[in-house]
Amino acid sequence: MSQAKVDQNKALKANRSKIVKKKKMEYIISMTFVTIIAVAIIGWIGYSIYTKAVAYAATNATVEYTDVDTSALMEYLGGLQ
Repeated sequence: MSQAKVDQNKALKANRSKIVKKKKMEYIISMTFVTIIAVAIIGWIGYSIYTKAVAYAATNATVEYTDVDTSALMEYLGGLQ
């Protein structure tokens, strides 16, 4: 190996802890930004769905009830016993 490579390896070895700390900090910062962006997108999608659901519920606020005659079913079940 040439002397330049030997000197470069010595410099890297001497500053290895600083380099590792810097890479860890860059990773933490990038993951923090990615998380913030993901939470913002998910929140925006949830809010959009919520507002559309509320608007739909407000337009269709009438409730219709239907009576069901179950007497034939009760007679059938009574006959099975």
